[in-house]
Amino acid sequence: MSRPAFPLFFSALIMAALIGVWPEHAVIADEKIGILESFDSNYFGEWRIDGKTYVLEEGANIPVAGPSPPVGAESPVAGHLVRIKYDVRDGIRYVTWMQLLGVGPESVQDGPYLIWKDADTATMITVVDGEVIRTEHDELSDGDELPTPSRTVPVIKVDPATVAPSASWPDAARILAVSDLEGNRGTFLAFLRGNGVVNEAGEWTWGDGHLVLNGDIVDRGDQVTELLWLIRRLERDAELAGGRVHYVLGNHESMVMAGDLRYIHPKYRFSTDRIGASYDELHGPNSELGRWLRNHNSVIRVGPFLFVHAGYSPELDRLGLELDEVNRMIRVGLGPPAWPAAAKADLRNGLIWHQQGPHWYRGYFPRHAEDWGGRPSEEAIASILNRHGARHIVVGHTVVDEVGWIDGRPELIGIDVAWRDPSEASGLLYEQGGLYRVDAMGRKTPLDPGYSPTSGE
Repeated sequence: MSRPAFPLFFSALIMAALIGVWPEHAVIADEKIGILESFDSNYFGEWRIDGKTYVLEEGANIPVAGPSPPVGAESPVAGHLVRIKYDVRDGIRYVTWMQLLGVGPESVQDGPYLIWKDADTATMITVVDGEVIRTEHDELSDGDELPTPSRTVPVIKVDPATVAPSASWPDAARILAVSDLEGNRGTFLAFLRGNGVVNEAGEWTWGDGHLVLNGDIVDRGDQVTELLWLIRRLERDAELAGGRVHYVLGNHESMVMAGDLRYIHPKYRFSTDRIGASYDELHGPNSELGRWLRNHNSVIRVGPFLFVHAGYSPELDRLGLELDEVNRMIRVGLGPPAWPAAAKADLRNGLIWHQQGPHWYRGYFPRHAEDWGGRPSEEAIASILNRHGARHIVVGHTVVDEVGWIDGRPELIGIDVAWRDPSEASGLLYEQGGLYRVDAMGRKTPLDPGYSPTSGE
């Protein structure tokens, strides 16, 4: 018997995953990620995953979707992780979607998560080499440092941060802004080191500089939890040195907190299944990370810049809201449910989910403008800037070829670039009145050689 063309079949699936996207309103079927125990020698047939049988029908057209880029493998290996979606017909589970992850459970590291039981008692949950470790802590106070089993995050500090940060820092003279890190902790650290923001140990060395993270720090990547703890620590360290780290919330932060988990990396589906809690629960209002996330702003002014993850729409401007009011309205609405009908229908009551809201608006970009209410006029942009005392609006959310002007308009700057490795990383630097594009080596390129910090040209 000739060997079935399995590697070609699954190579095609993995390639589809690498270039594909998951539609924003896709319906998620029953899903499983677990350890592959056995599979039919002809590949099509019965697969045993975590003690249950799933059937892969011969000739089935199995699409691949999900977080991109996924890890993947061309051939199944017993003992490795596999992720599937399936339908149940006549009591039999038929596979409709498959992703071979190419790693065993021992590769999964996650956490720590600190889940509060009451005001001074909490459970720490950490996944180390695929095993869940729980430790109980009581009589906790603000500022307590807790050792963890994690090799990446060995210590965390308890800090409920109940006072919302200011949304306006007009006197900031040195600013570095990046966006859409998507769990790429290693690349982010390399970028910070290359630009003198942290030392080799990851400690803040940028003095009174302001580092802005313009949303979508979570989802897609596989070191989201570790990245969040790093940012949280840098916030404290920067403030002690006279600087600041500003974490602006984006649509993926609001999605995670609301339970829309379409874009989480496969490892989190495995770890949360083993932990016995959903991913949004681990970032809920009773978790240390969840409390911290809910305390952040969605629109801020730092120096001459208005930072907003997706965009500040003319419709939002017409509501006449000040920054603190926009941020307060978003903070109180963070959490489930995702995509509430009333919120999507009315901007004032749906700032988190409405198309014209700061987490979603794409109208600055010519290729999207028609679907987002049309290209905003020069007068509309000027009104937004004048309202908040800024000279530029800086956005992520929509991928750009390089950090720079949007649609040829210096008032609008896009900074969403890839962060999979340091060669792709890039940010916006403002110092001594000049605007620069900087890479992970700290190399500076003027955003526009003809730009004048005083003329606004």
